[in-house]
Amino acid sequence: MRKHSLLLCLGLASGACGAAPSEPPQVIVHGTVTTASGEHPAWLTLMCTQGSGGALSLMLALTSDNAPEFPFDAFEGPGAPASHQPSAQFRIGQQSFAPVAVSGWYSAEGHGVFVFGASTTSKRRNSVVRAAALLSKPGVTFTWIQNSNNIQTPPLVAHFQPDSTQSRALMRMAAPCLPNAKQPQR
Repeated sequence: MRKHSLLLCLGLASGACGAAPSEPPQVIVHGTVTTASGEHPAWLTLMCTQGSGGALSLMLALTSDNAPEFPFDAFEGPGAPASHQPSAQFRIGQQSFAPVAVSGWYSAEGHGVFVFGASTTSKRRNSVVRAAALLSKPGVTFTWIQNSNNIQTPPLVAHFQPDSTQSRALMRMAAPCLPNAKQPQR
């Protein structure tokens, strides 16, 4: 019996090792981005990862071909020069938040798709967390203004209006990464 238990455990362990890692849960909202060439599709993604190293992330994706004048390469990759300066501003309705630094990458999701990402450690109180918390309120309009850090290049301005189903999904997704409303008394 002991030998069968060991074989069963080894079989389960080898099956788990071969499994592909699952992506963290996320919510994607479709919207538009205005560039110098007009209005184009854009996607906003909210992701919350928990545990050690957990983070709350907001990501803006668009096709770089729709903004050929924008310096995407300045934001690409670790240590990108533009990723150290606060260049993105979030607005929920009329409420603005302090600008945040973003980094970016070209996505494998399609030709020329570029993703700007703003992340923060879970449970922090900052612009990313405040925007994510308000984003999940029904009927809001979320605006991501992505500056190029070059006054000669117009910013990218993306607008998103989650529907009621998306608002509930955003709240459920963000909740584990948001600071608790009430801290326990000691």
